[in-house]
Amino acid sequence: MKEYKFLKAARMIFKILGWVMLALGIVTGIIVLITGGGAMTITPDGMEIPPTPKAAGLVFMVMGAFYFLVLYTISEIIAILLDLKGSSKQAA
Repeated sequence: MKEYKFLKAARMIFKILGWVMLALGIVTGIIVLITGGGAMTITPDGMEIPPTPKAAGLVFMVMGAFYFLVLYTISEIIAILLDLKGSSKQAA
């Protein structure tokens, strides 16, 4: 299985990225829920830009969970494919 070192590394990277995205999504969501995304911003033209609503924090949390699900699933699919390749090679 020396020829599949890249897939083993990619599997670990996807798994780590999944956990990182979950943590960042939750932390960002909590920060936005607590702070409300900042204060009113006034552009040089004099336009007022309202702050991010607090409900957007929930969106960040859901997206973090979704990214985790996608990245972790990719890592598990790679593991299944490597297991299939390993078991088919032994049977032959």
